[in-house]
Amino acid sequence: MKLEMFSSSYQRWYNYYFNEVADKRVADWPLMAGPERLVTILVVYLLSVYIFLPNYMKNRKPYSLKNVIFYYNIFQILTCMYLIVGTILNGWIQSKVALIGCTNPDYSDDIIAINQLKLIYTATLLKIVELIETVFFVLRKKQNQVSFLHVYHHTTTAILSWLVTKYIGGGMMTLPVIVNCFIHVLMYTYYTIASLGPQWQKKLAPWKPKLTAAQLIQFVILISHAVQVTAPGCKVPKLAIVLYIPNILVLMYLFSQFYLKNYTKKTKQT
Repeated sequence: MKLEMFSSSYQRWYNYYFNEVADKRVADWPLMAGPERLVTILVVYLLSVYIFLPNYMKNRKPYSLKNVIFYYNIFQILTCMYLIVGTILNGWIQSKVALIGCTNPDYSDDIIAINQLKLIYTATLLKIVELIETVFFVLRKKQNQVSFLHVYHHTTTAILSWLVTKYIGGGMMTLPVIVNCFIHVLMYTYYTIASLGPQWQKKLAPWKPKLTAAQLIQFVILISHAVQVTAPGCKVPKLAIVLYIPNILVLMYLFSQFYLKNYTKKTKQT
């Protein structure tokens, strides 16, 4: 009896949060019906990069993957540029999304609203694709790069992107897409050029700490923008702040520690 009551309560809870209050437009989109598929992907990801793949590589030579990573970087650059341009055209010119103040998402079937939702959904799929970067590290036997910062960043970003698509697919949530994709264009351009050889890596070395600094600036912009959800009349779900801002603060701390550890003069001298 108790089990049946629990099952019934769970079904009501599940239906309410993942169907009734969610964006109906994405209900039939791949990975968006419920969280089960995303959770499965993340569990497989964590098990793979921490257990399965390290054991597989234990007695094997590292893979080069030079060409694979080169074309992966190009893919990232082109996709991020597409998302930037598409979001500006559909969210910042035609629908006049405001940088300052709350801009509520449009849950209608208006063409601009649907385009915004599709772009945010594409950004979410891109975050899931980015999990493969950790796999590259392990296959190249660079397990030291599978840091807590790296894994936490990729895992939580995939989760938050999924939640945004599921519940707030448009409006002011288009800004994080633009800002994050701009940073990623810089990052993957750096990686692409650096992959051309040691001579290019030496030329690019002064820019490496600047990329981390740019990421920290990104977090400041995103937090400043997100707190506008508290404005009177803003209909963006307040749960977004509860999950979103604390996560960005954690990332700011982790990235700042990474910066201090790797790029400050005191650390270098030590």
